[in-house]
Amino acid sequence: MKTKVLLKDFCKYVYYAGIGNYWSENMYPETILYKIYTIVSFSIYTVMIFLENLAALFGNFPEVEKNSAAMFFAIHNIVLTKMLLLLYHKESIRKLNFEMAAVCENFEEERVMKRQYLKVKFGILLYVVSVYLSLIAYGVESTRKAYAEGAPFYTVVTYLPYYEDDSTGASFFRVFFYATWLYMMLPMMSADCLPIAHLIMLAYKFITLRHHYDRIRAEFDNDILVLNKKVAIEKLKAGFLEGILMHQKLMYLADEIHRVFGIIMSLQVCESSAVAVLLLLRLALSSHLDLTNAFMTYTFVCSLFILLALNLWNAGEITYQASLLSSSMFYSGWHLCEPENPRRDIRQLVLISCAQAQKPLILKAFGIQELSYETFVSVARMTYSIFAVFYQRGE
Repeated sequence: MKTKVLLKDFCKYVYYAGIGNYWSENMYPETILYKIYTIVSFSIYTVMIFLENLAALFGNFPEVEKNSAAMFFAIHNIVLTKMLLLLYHKESIRKLNFEMAAVCENFEEERVMKRQYLKVKFGILLYVVSVYLSLIAYGVESTRKAYAEGAPFYTVVTYLPYYEDDSTGASFFRVFFYATWLYMMLPMMSADCLPIAHLIMLAYKFITLRHHYDRIRAEFDNDILVLNKKVAIEKLKAGFLEGILMHQKLMYLADEIHRVFGIIMSLQVCESSAVAVLLLLRLALSSHLDLTNAFMTYTFVCSLFILLALNLWNAGEITYQASLLSSSMFYSGWHLCEPENPRRDIRQLVLISCAQAQKPLILKAFGIQELSYETFVSVARMTYSIFAVFYQRGE
């Protein structure tokens, strides 16, 4: 249940997704064959997305395929950018994983780590299931249209093969691009979920640190009865100083998460909000949607909102948990220590530490928009408002 084990397991998934070894040790070797596999897979992704861009800009398709081409033009370029950013920051992420696993490691509690594990596991699992439900619905709907209406099999809309081309080779490439799309979701979800996992872990690091200050106060109250008062005070000071060092390390990790994953999280917010608006507009402007089309659209919207929520809620949770730290510091028992030499007086350290802990720890998208619960509510409300306006116009 420890953070180190959870991070190691997550890096194992990222490795098998084809993005590389992000663990601090060379536990998952990047052999020559593995590097060839990575280069080939990313080359295929890039070619497919390039053909999607051509389809959106120059393609001659019916209205449904044209709308899909415009939507995937917006989505997949952002997806590819996020994956490339993950590769670009590989060494920084490996160092970050080492620091994240080490800080507060000796103070992690089983019940807290169990909650952290479940939150990471079920949050990411919910996102993965929603994404693949949507992708499977795309495949089912395209297969139905191919057999019932004689239309070409289209999931991702590419410029080549041409829409009018119904040859065996064209059908093969359409199915191949669909399979590529399904597989591309693995590295894409790695780029999406790696920042989310770090946000959740950092929030629980702050919870662990708060419990550390609560624990040293409880131990001090017990030690003052069974030990010499001076020994109990020295023990309290040592625990408080250890907490200060951990707090400084957590502040550093927050800055590193923002530096390494900041653009990725910002792109995720843009992707989720913008594409959700496009999908809801499709719902509002469509006169009729059959079951598979509706299921396909709703699951896609759900996956985007789940991704948005996982980013904004967990970033907001960091802000909230960090804001509680100053109270835990203040009530840690420092006031029971008698004044000493100013150079060794714990009161000055408490004053500085509480002042630092009271400064809001806020992550921002593109350095402007706060990543918080309030932002999620604002984005969801704005998206629904746009949908409601166009739905009323459609009526």
